[in-house]
Amino acid sequence: MSTIRFSLALGACVLALQSSTPPAHAQSATTAGTTGDGKALAQNDAAAVAAIDHLIQGNPDKGAATQSINEALDSPSDALRWHAARAAGHLRLSDPAVVAKLQNGAGDDNWVVQLHSISALAQSGDKTDRTIEVLTDGALSSKTRVAAASIAALRKLQVSPEKLAATLNKVLAGDNGAVAIYAVEAMVDAGAKAVPLLKACLKEPNSAYWACLAIADIGPDAAGTVPELGAFVSSHDKAEAIPQALMALAAIGPAAKSVEASIVTAMEHWADDQSVQLSGMYALGAINATDARQVLDQRASSDDPFEAMVASWALAKTNPGDDQLLDSAVKRLVGGLQSDSPNMAHAAAHGLATLEMPEGTAAPYLLEAAKNPSAREHVLTALASLGAEGIPHANKALANPETRELAVDVLARMGSQAEGATSALVACMDAAEPSVSVQINYVLANIGPSAAVAAEKLAAQLNSSNPLVRQSAMYALREIGPAAGSAKASLLSHLTEVDSSSAQDRFEQLASAWTLARIAANDPAVQKAILPIIQNGLASESELERRESIAATADLGAAASALHSTVAEMASSDPSASVREVAVAVVERDN
Repeated sequence: MSTIRFSLALGACVLALQSSTPPAHAQSATTAGTTGDGKALAQNDAAAVAAIDHLIQGNPDKGAATQSINEALDSPSDALRWHAARAAGHLRLSDPAVVAKLQNGAGDDNWVVQLHSISALAQSGDKTDRTIEVLTDGALSSKTRVAAASIAALRKLQVSPEKLAATLNKVLAGDNGAVAIYAVEAMVDAGAKAVPLLKACLKEPNSAYWACLAIADIGPDAAGTVPELGAFVSSHDKAEAIPQALMALAAIGPAAKSVEASIVTAMEHWADDQSVQLSGMYALGAINATDARQVLDQRASSDDPFEAMVASWALAKTNPGDDQLLDSAVKRLVGGLQSDSPNMAHAAAHGLATLEMPEGTAAPYLLEAAKNPSAREHVLTALASLGAEGIPHANKALANPETRELAVDVLARMGSQAEGATSALVACMDAAEPSVSVQINYVLANIGPSAAVAAEKLAAQLNSSNPLVRQSAMYALREIGPAAGSAKASLLSHLTEVDSSSAQDRFEQLASAWTLARIAANDPAVQKAILPIIQNGLASESELERRESIAATADLGAAASALHSTVAEMASSDPSASVREVAVAVVERDN
């Protein structure tokens, strides 16, 4: 969840105001440069910027570079200040005078200067109170990108969990939901390493709820937070966050069994709160509770069908081998699949998929429910939520033409977790209907490099009479990357077999070039063949084609140096915000 947005936040450079003139990369005349908001630089400023940029090439004398950057950070030119801040970050300067100016730059009126100053502070390694203070202020900014960059910088500096928790507590007290998501992603990205921070956040009133969200996403790796979560759910004074804390314990699983009594206590205290009851019963089942029979029996007799269903599921989970409880749970879950309540139908599908029962027992119910359009989405989501545990069932379903499409739809929701189904997917590619082939190709793309075994069959699909099959095969090969090198010859043939009057042919020629840029970037013959095509893609009227062509220049690296100036211009002048954002990220990476 998160790495692309954080890298864009830390590496943001030139996102310009949309110009009323044509994109600069489509004009014959060029300016000396831009200020970061699309305005032309004066010639002397452009020369100063070029001199600063030259410092980050090769191995400059650090003393001289520090002096030049220190002076440039005082410039009245916005462009020169942000280029200087960027150079300071690139060189990881920790000189006190430079750091002091970067601290000031973090509060600059120009947000581009702010972003580069924040990024440079993260690279400086400076953990003084003043740096932590300005980054904390930045984290509270109303500008989402500035706030996100500041949070990422605090993480990179590895400030103490207590200090970071205090900052996140202030951030999460605000009403900027986008920044709150960045804060949660910061915790999730760290995984088990975030446990000290999460433990501290659970003690803060504003950040506790969000910490629970992060723990639920991290799962068993966050087992170190179990004592704090147990104390939290039995504290009785944070009702709105208790269900999320219970779901966090459920995500941790059996490692949270030590706080079983705290879960029961919370359920008894909040007996009239259905969200606490449902999440509490789910947690008891997920942790394999052993002393919760009484509270679950009571809820299994509830007049509320949702509560009774979840209680029956939890009883069957916590009493393996009890056929009577298992039978009762299955009957109630099957009934829940037909519920008008989306939440209950999804819970029923997930419950059937996670119960320990003889192999194949749940499948008929799930497959039958999937035929109902109103229940299908719940069934697919529930099956996908099983992750790797569901792969053996998916593999069997792929071998059966009647269940193949359902299996592919489930795997499509699993992302890279579908890796274990690669061989089974390849085995059914030849016999699959075109519509299913397209979906299989997208699943292989999600799996990425680990799906390299499919490269030859994907290459064969480039000759399909179905354009969607061809194009999805190209996409899958691109996502597999260099491991799909065996498809190079087939892709090269698509560069030349083009009807110039056909928009479809032109698109597939371009898509072939994007794919080759990813799988054979270091092949001189490939570079020579695709660079003119990618150059045309940069000037396309299609946002998608411009955006993907920019990404292809990044894949080619130095081999596409002739196109780097065009991409830099697009970063500030392309009419599309999404295209500018991709160009900014590529420019930052190249620098």
